[in-house]
Amino acid sequence: MSGREAIIAKIIEDARKKANTTSEEASAKAKETLEIAKNDADIYLKKKMEASYEEREDIIKRRLSAAEIEARKMVLQTKQNILTEVFAAALPAIKSDEKKYKRLIEKMIESADDGDVVIVSKSDKDLLTSDFIKKAGEKAKKKITLSKTYGDFAGGIILEGKKTDKNMTLEVELATIRDKFEPVIVEKLF
Repeated sequence: MSGREAIIAKIIEDARKKANTTSEEASAKAKETLEIAKNDADIYLKKKMEASYEEREDIIKRRLSAAEIEARKMVLQTKQNILTEVFAAALPAIKSDEKKYKRLIEKMIESADDGDVVIVSKSDKDLLTSDFIKKAGEKAKKKITLSKTYGDFAGGIILEGKKTDKNMTLEVELATIRDKFEPVIVEKLF
């Protein structure tokens, strides 16, 4: 090989070494860049998953809280329904014993003023007669009369006065009792 060919061969040889080195460096650099990108992606995914887990936990907590509130509402509604049924059953129970019911009406008539007109319910017209009302008024020392019309209520009376009326129907009386004693009843029952 001549000097010129040896120089060309040396240049080609150096170029090949340089190309191989550059290729190896590029490969190593690409591998390092890929590793960094992979680590960055892993970190990004990990952060996203943590945020996703936190978000899921918040959603679960909110749903549990909403479910607990709904359950408390349902329990409260059930308690209200039970109390309503109990008080609804009280009305026929009060009227079931005619003697006691008439004594209750007599006690109500004691609240009458002279000249009041007593209105009884349609369902009580055969029980709370004009004679009964007259005797109850005399017993209470009140001048009262029985109305010619009957009320559209379940039981009890309405005292219709010149100045004011007194609603003593069983529905109103039971509602008053319920309002007054419901907290005590709820505490004892539940």
